[in-house]
Amino acid sequence: MISENDRAGFLLDTDFLIDLNRGRRNNLRVRAEKLLLEINQEDLFISSVVVTEFMTGVPQPVQEQVEKMLRELYFYLTPTFEEAALAGRLRQEWLSRGYTLAIADVTNAALAISRNLVLVTRNLSHYPFEQLVIKGW
Repeated sequence: MISENDRAGFLLDTDFLIDLNRGRRNNLRVRAEKLLLEINQEDLFISSVVVTEFMTGVPQPVQEQVEKMLRELYFYLTPTFEEAALAGRLRQEWLSRGYTLAIADVTNAALAISRNLVLVTRNLSHYPFEQLVIKGW
């Protein structure tokens, strides 16, 4: 199995961005900030799925500012055809076991697997894939 140290960077899940950008400084934000300091020397990526989910919760008056922040701070990934097909295969595999996984989650998993990235999430149960390296907090 490939370890976290052998990876090319970190793919940030939506929950990490939400916790990092919470208005008030609660326990989740503190933990996300601590993790960001730990991984900040590596390349940090966000996917099209993460941008879609995150921007859904951003109030209209600050959307342009937030979009600019996301563009400046992170590398942006969109899935290739092969990665989208991998996401479909992963989802089908778990459907056959009786588990329904969100398309957003299997898409992020496929991106992380195919691009050799560590997925940063606190939603560990959303990502049951053996070949996926996850950093939780």
